[in-house]
Amino acid sequence: MMQALKSSWLLMVVASLIMAAGCSGPLAKIREVDQPKEAELRVNWKSYHSYCLKDYAILFQLKGDTTIQKEGDWREVTSDETASRCASFFSHSSPVNELLGENGTFFGYIIYNPNDGVSAVIIDPKTIRLFYHVHPKGP
Repeated sequence: MMQALKSSWLLMVVASLIMAAGCSGPLAKIREVDQPKEAELRVNWKSYHSYCLKDYAILFQLKGDTTIQKEGDWREVTSDETASRCASFFSHSSPVNELLGENGTFFGYIIYNPNDGVSAVIIDPKTIRLFYHVHPKGP
């Protein structure tokens, strides 16, 4: 009974996010890439506006005139230690994904747990809004 309630709640949250994203504008593309590799991004974190979402994800936003609006408790990466430690539990099953906006405009990279839900909507040609939903852990 309790598991059914949790599953129903999760389904409602995901459906609400999808509906909200659909009402806000077209979806941005989140696409797996072969290059750069995770280790390379972490070493070169200063080349990006880099953000950490606890142990869940790390975001590398392109510097320039594009903006990624973030939902949740993202913290700016300010040291080599934080860049290497943030969401460091990732394995080979956590690929590097690029974030693309309108007309394929490149916004940056995100590395996250593939069990979690990630989506982004295009706000305008230079802005996307990123949504991150942590999949419940445990039995």
